[in-house]
Amino acid sequence: MLADDVTSPPQRQVTIPVEVSALTVILALVLALLAGAGAALYQRSKPTHYISYSAMLIDQPFAVAQDPGDATLAKLQRLRFYYAGLVQTSVIAAPVASQLNSQYHLNISTGQIENALSTLIGDSTFTIDLFAQGRSPEESSVIAQAATSELINYVRRSQAKVGISSVNRITLTEVTSPVRGIKVKVSTKKQLVSAGVAFVVVGAAFIIVADLLRRRW
Repeated sequence: MLADDVTSPPQRQVTIPVEVSALTVILALVLALLAGAGAALYQRSKPTHYISYSAMLIDQPFAVAQDPGDATLAKLQRLRFYYAGLVQTSVIAAPVASQLNSQYHLNISTGQIENALSTLIGDSTFTIDLFAQGRSPEESSVIAQAATSELINYVRRSQAKVGISSVNRITLTEVTSPVRGIKVKVSTKKQLVSAGVAFVVVGAAFIIVADLLRRRW
């Protein structure tokens, strides 16, 4: 049998289930461009905010000095995550909001304080970095300071409440104090990403809907 006599299997044709006309493509591009521009403008129009931060050191001096191994240090590492996690809860945010409303008349809610606060914990350190977002340099600073002080006092109160002697207590010490907040604005990269996502989603959605309507008619 010759090689020419062998019939090759029929090639499968790949078809795109969506059929579009030139007008549909043009309309999709126009709408996608408008959506992308709108998304970019929305990101750019977001109000400017400011961020201030503090750093706290966790320690248990007496226990660390008496421990021949690293069990105490490992415990302190775990407790860092526990205490940092309290920052965005009402345990810390509620008294902070109450203090700021009373002292600075900010008219800010517990939920707003929770949203304004965040923490960062390094893998090889014993510090908790606290960040506060505000509408002005001063506001971000006072929120950060109030939250820092409240967390330090919470750690002290919670141990005193269960009768732990002062020499055996875990301490949080403020090692970096908040200063006037730094201005933060939406980056160009974020604007472009938002515009790109809106462009693709709106354009694709329009083409799919147009094709479905064409099939129905």
